[in-house]
Amino acid sequence: MDLLNEIQKNPNRNFFISASAGTGKTYTLTKYYISILENNYPDYDIVDRIVAVTFTNKAAGEMRERIMEAVYEKLEENPPKGTVYEEWYNYWNNIKINLSRAWIKTIDSFCSRILRDNNIQIGIDPNFGMVSEFKKDREIDKAIYYSLKIILELYEDREIEWLRSLSDKRKNNIKNNIELLKKEKDKFKKTLLVILNELKLDNFKDLIKEVIQKWRLEMVRVKVFEELELADTDLSNKYTDILWLFKIIANISKEYFESLTLDNFQFDFKGILEKTVEALDNKSIREKYKNRFKYIIVDEFQDTNYLQKEIFEKLHHEDNYLFYVGDRKQSIYRFRGADVSVFTTAKNEFQSKNYFYSSLNTNRRSEKEIVDFANELSSQVLFNTKNLNQENIDYKILEDADFQKDDFSYSEDSKDQIITPNITGEDDKRIKYINITPEANNNSERKKSEIQAMVKTVKNLVGKEMTFRKRVNGKIVREIRNIQPGDIAILLKQMSGYEEEIKQEFNKNKIPFYIIGGKSFYYKSEIQALFSALSAVQNPFNDFEFSRYMMSLIGGMTFIEYDKLTKLRKDKNSLFETFEENLDVFENSNNILIAYKVLKKYKDLKYFLKPTSILKGIVNETEYLLKLSVLDDSESAISNVKKLLSDAEKYNNIASSFSELVRLLKKSTDIDEEEAVLEDETSNSVKIMTIHKSKGLEFPIVIMGGLYKSQKKNKSSEVEFSLPNSEGENYYIINSIFEDILKETDDPFLKWFKNNDFLDQTENHRLMYVGVTRAKEMFLPLLVDTKNATYNDFFTKLNYNGIDQINEEDLQEIDMEIKDKTDRKTVMVQESNLKKFEHLAYKQYIAPTYLINETKPSESEYAEEQGQKVDKVKLDSLFSDQELLFRGSDLHAKLQSSYEFHHLENLVERELLPKKLIKNDMIKYAFSPENKVVKNEWRIVKNIEINNRDYMLFGIPDKVIIDNGKITILDYKYSGLYDEEKIKDYKFQISFYLYLLKDFGIPKEGYIVSIKNGKTVKFEYDQNIESKIFNKIKELN
Repeated sequence: MDLLNEIQKNPNRNFFISASAGTGKTYTLTKYYISILENNYPDYDIVDRIVAVTFTNKAAGEMRERIMEAVYEKLEENPPKGTVYEEWYNYWNNIKINLSRAWIKTIDSFCSRILRDNNIQIGIDPNFGMVSEFKKDREIDKAIYYSLKIILELYEDREIEWLRSLSDKRKNNIKNNIELLKKEKDKFKKTLLVILNELKLDNFKDLIKEVIQKWRLEMVRVKVFEELELADTDLSNKYTDILWLFKIIANISKEYFESLTLDNFQFDFKGILEKTVEALDNKSIREKYKNRFKYIIVDEFQDTNYLQKEIFEKLHHEDNYLFYVGDRKQSIYRFRGADVSVFTTAKNEFQSKNYFYSSLNTNRRSEKEIVDFANELSSQVLFNTKNLNQENIDYKILEDADFQKDDFSYSEDSKDQIITPNITGEDDKRIKYINITPEANNNSERKKSEIQAMVKTVKNLVGKEMTFRKRVNGKIVREIRNIQPGDIAILLKQMSGYEEEIKQEFNKNKIPFYIIGGKSFYYKSEIQALFSALSAVQNPFNDFEFSRYMMSLIGGMTFIEYDKLTKLRKDKNSLFETFEENLDVFENSNNILIAYKVLKKYKDLKYFLKPTSILKGIVNETEYLLKLSVLDDSESAISNVKKLLSDAEKYNNIASSFSELVRLLKKSTDIDEEEAVLEDETSNSVKIMTIHKSKGLEFPIVIMGGLYKSQKKNKSSEVEFSLPNSEGENYYIINSIFEDILKETDDPFLKWFKNNDFLDQTENHRLMYVGVTRAKEMFLPLLVDTKNATYNDFFTKLNYNGIDQINEEDLQEIDMEIKDKTDRKTVMVQESNLKKFEHLAYKQYIAPTYLINETKPSESEYAEEQGQKVDKVKLDSLFSDQELLFRGSDLHAKLQSSYEFHHLENLVERELLPKKLIKNDMIKYAFSPENKVVKNEWRIVKNIEINNRDYMLFGIPDKVIIDNGKITILDYKYSGLYDEEKIKDYKFQISFYLYLLKDFGIPKEGYIVSIKNGKTVKFEYDQNIESKIFNKIKELN
């Protein structure tokens, strides 16, 4: 009896399904879901007792859509014998309604639902959010800083101050770790010096960062080697001590990171899973879900890891049923934490318990030639462990890496004659190797030759007649038509280094294309120009940033003009100041003058406007889009700028200051950001992507490139964990320390880590399998000649006759004509692309910073604002800037969220604010809101006219109190308030704010409050402030 019959016969069993590529995994999963519904008739609430989990939103959406389609089909079917039609119809209609609330979710969405539903027991806010990658990165930096501060204070036997703001649970966890260090103080101090000596501080911080990002729970649970069987005993002790100390420091960092995120109900993906494991450790919660879910379905099981498997196992018991489906040959996300060994472990567990195990082997996706080729490639090369180094590899892992009976795929029977296009005149097969010989033996020439071959291959395919297969009502139907660009996908081993060259060649040859998942967006010159503008706005006195901005596409300053500017510099003036003093020299350079004026304007407004408004203002006022319109690739450049402006909206709420926005935007080059595109997924264009991006997709024709790259795979993680032993225990190592030892050691524990190397290397094999099996009709690998061990070898080692061998030089240079496709070069830039952002065309703004040399400081400028050393101890010199950045901004945020005096008392009690602060009568008055209006961070603006010109005065006092019509303000500074010159500037700033508030009452007084030492400075309202402001504005003009 086949698998579908088994499923329909009795869904109330535990199933483990191994499904090779293209064998109908989703179809089978849908059939299983429907069979559950059929077997539970007439209980239509059974929908609430089924949970189906997958790993992407797209996959979850497709699963829901497939199930809904099957339910609609059921509504049109006749009922089984003995069943009343109306009852049968009503049942499936209610199922259709209930599916809107079905548990068909991604793993993180599933876990989030559990946490929200049990928020009171777990102790979290049900409205918790997901922390952005940007904010997560910032909080990790803080956590590492705090933990290293503790470690270095402990090293110098100083009092530890950094536990104040933590919850009791976190505080106790950190104290327990500190006690471990105190008990072995000599060992701790000696080992810390070794770590800083051998790893260096930056590398050490990077290692901790990796743990926080990927391995927080694992690091808590992991065991540390008590000893290593190395020939050198001292060396063994040294390494075990490093692992001991590193774990402690990483766990302290973990507590701080989670205090900044989880304790504020901001979770990352890892945090969601870990919190769910913690929640399911609660017996009442665990039992509730074990009883709720009768069926637990997990799709793409090869992409799980041990943490995710633990969640499913906690929900499983003898009266509910697991359905795991996946394909170990398609596990290609090890770098994201997926562990293919979980698939093998679970499969063995199912078989040992006599659960139902089966495999799907009929390939319903691909033409017979593709299926046969994939079988031969898999059995001879990809999954043949004889081709691999097997020394010290666990036999179970070796066995599972080998091609097995269940891995063989069968094509659907078809005796139809098919038309296969030839591209040289003599080739007649669906598998065509394109052999390429570069002019020189280097990577640059290899890539150049490969891209040229790519273009020629596409041009020789498009327009050729071919038989395509498609499925109609479950049956294969043949269709003969010409190949279109949209039939072709180019799958690359990696995208890095290819994008620009491919774009140039494809555009030159008029081939429509669409790049999926490109990462070059933030490196585009039109985007880098805006980055240079943001950096210059942040600090125009930095000569490098000012020069980049003025010589970018925005300013357009030439080298001759730049040389002229540098020669005008006097003394220690910055280039910005030099330019300001010599405007007449550049009076004929309109673009340069406009760029300067825009920079001058926004350097002050950055403290008052949203960063997105500044970006839009720069683009608008410099007529940047108009400048881009003259570029060769103007349409793409303008689209990219529009994309940046659109994307920037989400950054507003991530960064707490303008300077931080600039920092995060620059870091975003490491995060997957795609360039704006002129084609889309549905267009008749060649699709270009990495093999990873192609997972789960299928294409009629696949061209595979980047195969001349070395097979040598970098470690997926610098901090490496062993696979669990028979008792579920695992250990860890730091690769940069243990790399040489692992090659020579006889230590049985360290040998266990060679399994990880094996799994890393075999992921190359699995990646090739995924690429090959995306093809439905034709597969064409580009094999660039090279002397090294590369991905080419997977294909050249195959002994198989069903392949056309084609030399690239035999491909003809032909022109390609595409019907109904307009040559993009003839397209004029649309006027809408050049429109100004009229809603940002405001009058000239004047902030206090425009009139005095003082700012309302952002975090990054607290150090400059303070103008003094916090502590003369060497330790603090290492951390002083970050202390001002992190602590000042945190305290400022806490004050802004405090409205009543008892809130301040709580902050003082937790030693976050100085005691002196709450003893101040003015503070008590300001934080007692009875019978008065109190506003925090009130944005105020006032229009004035001077010499027939409009100006907008703008400011944001920290706290405004209106009592019986009289106005008092408070402004916070993370400064000791000792600098008399700066205090004079504060006096002007306070009166400026009070002047802006005149329309709301009678200006009375203002206070500058030090949130560092509690000192306050009082200023009476200056009745002559208006004339002083007006005079300063006149001086500017």
